[in-house]
Parts: sequence; structure tokens; C-alpha cells
Amino acid sequence: MSGLWGLMTEEVRRPEQPAATLWERFDPQVLAALGSLELKARYLVEGFLTGLHRSPFHGFSVEFSEYREYYPGDDLRHLDWRVYARCDRLYVKQYTQETNVRFYLLCDASGSMAYRGRRAWESKLEVAKLLAAAFTWILLRQNDAAGMLTLHGLEDRPELVRPSQRPSQLGEILRRLARLEAAKDVRLATLLDYAGRLFHRRSIVLVFTDLLEDCAELEPAWKKLRFQGHECLVFQILDADEIEFPFDHPAVFEDLETGQRRRVRPAAVRDRYRERFERFMQEHRRLLEGLEIPLCLVRTDQSPWQTLGEFLSWRRRWL
Repeated sequence: MSGLWGLMTEEVRRPEQPAATLWERFDPQVLAALGSLELKARYLVEGFLTGLHRSPFHGFSVEFSEYREYYPGDDLRHLDWRVYARCDRLYVKQYTQETNVRFYLLCDASGSMAYRGRRAWESKLEVAKLLAAAFTWILLRQNDAAGMLTLHGLEDRPELVRPSQRPSQLGEILRRLARLEAAKDVRLATLLDYAGRLFHRRSIVLVFTDLLEDCAELEPAWKKLRFQGHECLVFQILDADEIEFPFDHPAVFEDLETGQRRRVRPAAVRDRYRERFERFMQEHRRLLEGLEIPLCLVRTDQSPWQTLGEFLSWRRRWL
């Protein structure tokens, strides 16, 4: 969080109740509603199996694309005899194949993701885990391959779950998410750099993070992923305290990234903090917009299911 000194957590803030498991947070009715929403790739993709995403390769599938003139050797079953009756020329119906695509889930586990304010129903990391699990469920239902990349503290190495369509993939990703904990030495820039090195085939990358790192540190990794042809979607998870800075009484604040502590009088710094925070976030928004990377804000004091549903509905209309 270098460059944003004011974003520190209040020392007394700790979860009061043990966190529920990911399965316990799944609402069957909500999942049934989400199941009707599809997450389609914005760009053309190359896949192996029948799925929901348009392919750059033309074949004889279910969705009509265009006509082309008949050439000797073409399958006569695809001749359009009505066109022949009208213009006395042979034309073949050409269809656009629809394919599956690979998705990667990236969960930022940096120290700032552990924060949980009084109005939040859970920490930012737990919200990220829940969204990642929900997306995995949706992707596997629509016959896409889901994988995950995480970075654990102290180990300084990535943990990769390769994309798969196996029914057991949801359980595997849930187990990995359950073990994921926030750590001071984990950086989003490092995680994105590993993604650029490990993702060899064009994929869709879903990133769950609070974006509380310098924009300049993240810029090379974002550009590399986009240059490689990956489509990125960013879900920025923030606590209401970080956005509004509602504190009234002097308190000791601790930076969860560095461990630095400082006594602050909130009333004296609130306006300055909000101004710097907005300027800091605006840098990220400009960078992502320039790279055509959609950004979805998720607040921990609001229902993640509602945010997820609104995002998927918006994306379906936008495509």
C-alpha cells in the first residue's frame, strides 16, 4: 500500500465469530438464479469442446453465420435449396462453432485483504473466496474449464490448479480456497507476474483483489496479460471503512501490509484521506479502462450475490 499512508486498519478490529465455511454460505436459491446467467468471453476464443463461446473457426454447428458458394467436395447436406430455387446458384450454409474456454481465478491474499470493518459481513478475503467459489460453480455448469492461481505467504511460490471440467474440480478449488490466508509478504503484482508466465493459452482471468498496490507496480503485469491475448475481469473488493473513513475517535491504526502503526485523529485527516484515496483509485480505473479490463466494485457491507448478479446481467447485455 505504499503511497497511500492513510489506509490502515483499526487495531481493535477482529472477527467476533468464527468464519463459516464456503459451503455454508452457498444459498441454493441464489445459486439457482445465478445458474441462468452465462459468463461469455468478450473476444473470440479457441476451445476443444462444445461450450458457450464463439470460436474463430468455422464449421457445421448450430448457429448460422453466413453463406458461401458451393465447391466440389462440400457436403451436400448443407446446401440451401431455397436459395438455389431463387437464384439458380448453389450456396452452402456456414455456421459458427461454439467452444469452451479456460478460466483462471486469481485471489489476492495480501495482508490488506484480511481487513473486516464493523459493518462488513466478512473480511475482504472471505468475500473474494466466496465469489471465486460461485464463479467456479457457474463455469463448470456451463461446461467451461475452471482453474485457479494463488500465492501463499513465506513460500514465495504460486499454487496452480490447472483448468478442468471434471465434476470434482469444484471440490478441489474449494479446498484450496479454504486454506488460503492473508499474509504480509504476498503481493498482487507478483501474482499477476506468475499468471503471465504460467498461462500459455488464451484464457479469461478473473481477479479478486482490493487493488491496494501502486498502479505503476501493477501496470507491466496487466499489459503483459492483455498482450498475450487474455481477457481480464477485475473484482475490486473494498470495505466501507476504506471508502468512507467513518471513524470518529482517535485510535491506533495498523497497516496490515507493513505492520506500521500510527495514532490518528480521524476528524483531522478524513477529508485529506478521502481525496487521496479517490485519486489513488482513479489511477487504477484509468489504467484498466485503457486496457479494456472491466472493473466491478464489491463492497463487503453489501450482499455479494446481488453484486455478482448485477455484473453478470450487465455483461450479458454488453456482449
